[in-house]
Amino acid sequence: MAESIQIVAYTGGELRALSGEIAPGEAVLALPLSRLVVKMVRVAEGEDPVAVATPVLAALSPFPDEPLTVSCETVSETEKGRVVLAAALPESAADDIADALDAAKVNVTRVDALALGELRALWGQLGDAASSRVRDGDGFSGQGTRKLVLLKGADCISLFVLDGDVPSAVRAITSEGDLRREVMLSLLEAEDFAGGKRLSEIVVSVDVDAAGLESFAPVRRIDGAGEEAVFAGIEARSADASSLDVLPESWRDVLDETRFKAKLRKFLAIAGGIWALVMLVLFGVPVVFGLLTDHQRTLSREHSRQYKAVRETKEKVDLVRKYSDHSRGALEIMKAVSDTLPMPEGADSSCIELNSWNFKREEGVRFSGEADTAALVYQFKDALIDSGIFAEVNLQGPSSGKGNRQRFDIDCRFQGEEEE
Repeated sequence: MAESIQIVAYTGGELRALSGEIAPGEAVLALPLSRLVVKMVRVAEGEDPVAVATPVLAALSPFPDEPLTVSCETVSETEKGRVVLAAALPESAADDIADALDAAKVNVTRVDALALGELRALWGQLGDAASSRVRDGDGFSGQGTRKLVLLKGADCISLFVLDGDVPSAVRAITSEGDLRREVMLSLLEAEDFAGGKRLSEIVVSVDVDAAGLESFAPVRRIDGAGEEAVFAGIEARSADASSLDVLPESWRDVLDETRFKAKLRKFLAIAGGIWALVMLVLFGVPVVFGLLTDHQRTLSREHSRQYKAVRETKEKVDLVRKYSDHSRGALEIMKAVSDTLPMPEGADSSCIELNSWNFKREEGVRFSGEADTAALVYQFKDALIDSGIFAEVNLQGPSSGKGNRQRFDIDCRFQGEEEE
């Protein structure tokens, strides 16, 4: 059975747990919406939601110069793109939260919005999403309607504008805010985000003062979710890796460092126990280990000397083999070229005469000559190629010389040593 996740919430200026006592260790932290920067964002197909949402949230942040760790939760997806709830926790606005966590010795693994856990707990009381699609005569026929949800918390009123089951606006209204004005701004924001739709009703928790909101739509009151249901909603969301997690990067680094130190202490404790046991049984292990180390070093030095001697011998053998290979010696190449010369069949037969010879062992041979006919020169070149001795045979000529003799130059190249 999986270990239960500890859920703590920071509301009313203090940390709270369902059991009343906060156990030191790791926990999921739930915060009111007033502590977060939240915005609904549309993301086109193929775009990175975090990359799209980051500049949007940065423009809303009260600390514009502070980098934000943005998290996105997909609430709707089509072939064209996604609608995501983007949020971030500005670290400069969370110093009191960090102090409270340090005092309770709690390391945060995830940060979620408390209002989302409450919304999950109350989802059954908000009505069927399909019931909001009606036909009317006010210009919204076929477009459906939207619903406004107001949930009272210790720090703020959490406002959600829902188009069916998809939010189109999310806001936090503090006690200093004008509720009617904030509702109007939220409806305008929803209209700008998802188009004009009829507001079918306003759903408020029992402790919300909804005076003056009846002019927008009928007001329906519901019982607020109990603390246990809200914490259960946060715990269920925490089990889903795709849900919102606005844990700041610096807090994540502290968590990783704390986990590393805990593993290190555990490892050192185990290693220390094993070492103490080994020292108790074999007091002379360090001496033996030192002797074995010296022996291995001696073997290593001897092996290094032997390796160098073998390498030098191999280099000498390779050099001797290289110059002992007569298959590419001057005489062998001269014989091979002579063997490919077309042989005259009679006293009056055509012939080829070679009158210059330049041999280089590593490169090849270059020679010049004269022939009675050009055809004889080409026959000679083809014979050199067919011999397979040379990787490349280049012919320059033939060209007419004295007595109608055909002069030519042939450059024959060996293959390089790396290719052999």
